[in-house]
Amino acid sequence: LRNRRLRHSRDLGRNRFMLKLYDCSTAPSPRRARMFLAEKGIEWETIEIDLRTGEQMKDAYRAINPRATVPALVTEDGQVLGENIAIAA
Repeated sequence: LRNRRLRHSRDLGRNRFMLKLYDCSTAPSPRRARMFLAEKGIEWETIEIDLRTGEQMKDAYRAINPRATVPALVTEDGQVLGENIAIAA
């Protein structure tokens, strides 16, 4: 995974965990996840995944989400939500 990280937050302080959203800015499904999070007022960090180059199929991303789908949201307790319906809940 590349160091293409964007922060969607204000200064959180050092000890606060930020949700991580593995995203592809050009794909419609991750866009829905971004809309759900924004509507709920949740702050998150975006890690961009390049679907055109198949980055989601590489071992680094499969270690996070074995289904190799985007979006994937990593929660504070390390749980990975890989479906929009789960992210919206």
